[in-house]
Amino acid sequence: MTKRERVEAVYALKPADRIPFVPAIYEHKGALIGKSPSEICRSADLLYAGLMKELEVYDADMLVIGIDVYNVEAEALGCKVVYFEDSNDCPAVVEPVVHCPADLRRLGVPDPECAGRMPLYLEVADRLSREIGAWIIVRGAVTGPYSMAAELIGAEQWVLLTVDDPGFAREVIEFCARVTVEFGKAFLKRGVEPIIFDSRATPTLASPRVVKSLVLPVYRDYVIPELKAAGGRFLPLIIGGNTTSIIDDLIATGATQFLSDRPANLAKWCEKALAARVPVRANVDAVLVNRGPAAAVRRQAVEILKDFHAHPGFLLGCGVVAYDGNPEHVHAIRHVIDELAAGTLDFERELS
Repeated sequence: MTKRERVEAVYALKPADRIPFVPAIYEHKGALIGKSPSEICRSADLLYAGLMKELEVYDADMLVIGIDVYNVEAEALGCKVVYFEDSNDCPAVVEPVVHCPADLRRLGVPDPECAGRMPLYLEVADRLSREIGAWIIVRGAVTGPYSMAAELIGAEQWVLLTVDDPGFAREVIEFCARVTVEFGKAFLKRGVEPIIFDSRATPTLASPRVVKSLVLPVYRDYVIPELKAAGGRFLPLIIGGNTTSIIDDLIATGATQFLSDRPANLAKWCEKALAARVPVRANVDAVLVNRGPAAAVRRQAVEILKDFHAHPGFLLGCGVVAYDGNPEHVHAIRHVIDELAAGTLDFERELS
C-alpha cells in the first residue's frame, strides 16, 4: 500500500497493511534541517525542505504544512508576532487586536492568496501536492475559530468574554470561522486537505457549556459543511487535552477524524468513534516522547496497541515533538507499529 492508500483505508474503517504512523512534527521540522522555527516558518524553501526531511527521517504516513500553527491567521489579521533571531523559541502572538466590538468590525477576512504568511504555506502546499500528493496525504494546518478568537482577543480575555458577553463572543467566533474556512478552501484548491487545530477548545479552557453553545454550532453549521462543499473529504479536528467530557459534541461537529490525546479516555473515544463511523488517532504522551527514555516511549506505545490495535479506524502518533526532541524517541513508536505489522510483537513479553 502507498501511504495514501493506507490512510484512506483506515479512514474508511477498512483493513490496512499496518496502522498509520502520524507523529506531531511542527517546529521540530526546523531542527531537522538546522534552522530555527523563526527561520523555517518565514521561508517557503526552508519549510519545503523541512517537510521533506521529516518524511525522510520519520517516514510518517501524512505530512502537515505547519510550524507555529496558531499564529498564521492571527498575524494576517493584524496581531503582532514576535520572531526570535537568536534562539530556537517558537514565534508567538504578543499583541491582540480586538478589544471591543468596533475593533472586530473593522477587520476583514484576509485573502489567503496575499495576506501575511498565508501565501507562503499555500506555495508549499502547491509544490507538495504536485510532487508527492499522489501517494501521501499532505495537509494544510488551519487554526480553528475558538483558538483564533483567543489570539485576537487574548486568551484570558476570551475566556471571560464567553461568560460575560456571549453575544459578542458568538460574533467573534463566527468571524473567525470565516477565516478558517477561507484558508481551508485555499489549501483545497491546491489538492491539500486542511487539518483544523483548535486546542484552546479543550475542557480546561472551554467549559462543556461553551463547547456546546459556541464551538459545536460554528463547526456543525458552517465550517465543516463549507469545507466539504469545497471538496474536503478528510477533515480532522484536532483538540488536545482530556476531551472525554465533550466527545459527543465533537463528533457532532461533522469532522471526519478526531484525536484522543493522552489524558483522554481512549477506550471511550474508540467506542464513540466506531459508533459514529469515524477514525480516531491516539497519542503517546508528549512529555514522555520529549523526555524519554526510548524504552519508556516504546512501552507506552505497546500498552496502547495491545488494547486498540484491532480497532477499526485507528491511527497512532504522539504529542507535539519539541524543537530539540530526540528522533530516537519518535522512532520507538514507529518500531512498535512495524513489529506489530510483521507479527513479531509479543505483547505479553513486552509488558511482563
